[in-house]
Amino acid sequence: MHCKEIQAVMIEYLDQSLDAGVAAVVEKHLDSCAACQQEAAEMQLLLEAMKNTTLQKPAASLRDNFQTLLQSEMNMLSMSHLLEDGAGEKEVPAKTARVATLPRRIWQVAAAIVLLLGGAWAGAALQHKKDGQPNEMATLRKEVKEMKEMLLFSLIDDESASQRIKAVSYAEEMSNPDEPVINALINSLNNDKNANVRLAALYSLSRWADKRIVRDSLVLSLPKQTEPIVQIVLINLLAEKRETRAISPMKAILSNDKALKEVKEAAQKGLRVL
Repeated sequence: MHCKEIQAVMIEYLDQSLDAGVAAVVEKHLDSCAACQQEAAEMQLLLEAMKNTTLQKPAASLRDNFQTLLQSEMNMLSMSHLLEDGAGEKEVPAKTARVATLPRRIWQVAAAIVLLLGGAWAGAALQHKKDGQPNEMATLRKEVKEMKEMLLFSLIDDESASQRIKAVSYAEEMSNPDEPVINALINSLNNDKNANVRLAALYSLSRWADKRIVRDSLVLSLPKQTEPIVQIVLINLLAEKRETRAISPMKAILSNDKALKEVKEAAQKGLRVL
């Protein structure tokens, strides 16, 4: 049997539920394969951790919070996968590559442990709240927000456009972003060399267009934009918000011979609204 075949039956082997003949083949392979020996040891640790984990039944009130957080993370994960599919191959450090090639079942077991421990911790946090103890769930949300801010600032200047779009996506998960986050998005809208990144930043900023700092920045940004799709979306947003300060830059677009017909049409509609 080859390594991949051994890895496919590793859990059954460690659980001693494998056919005796196949188990003997696996054992013989492990005696001569250091890589499979290490993976077997790692998987054994994971299985033991699962067996030794004390399960706690989460509080009933956990469901709504869990569903909301789950949907949020699924949205981010979906965007991440789409970006990675189009990002092309990149050189991966040897250590990272080795981790990435671990058998799928190891990650499934690891994920199960994380879910079990995380569910138990969250349930305990909600129970503390019910008993009048400090609300640890609020602390958790604060830590998640800070983590996403850190990821945003670390990726916002990345050389890869897909990574910069991913950074912008973290801002979309913030209900009330801090001023440094807003300023980072505004900077991307005005200065990023990739139109898709600018458009992603604009969509994120549109969520907080009622904030004075955002509205002021959007008005100032319109004359700086040269990409038609960004111009059109920005014009429509300012018109929707009845931002009369956008009248002057919209008129400038109409008088610009280089502006595309579609952009001028959007400006004309915006002026009729304003």
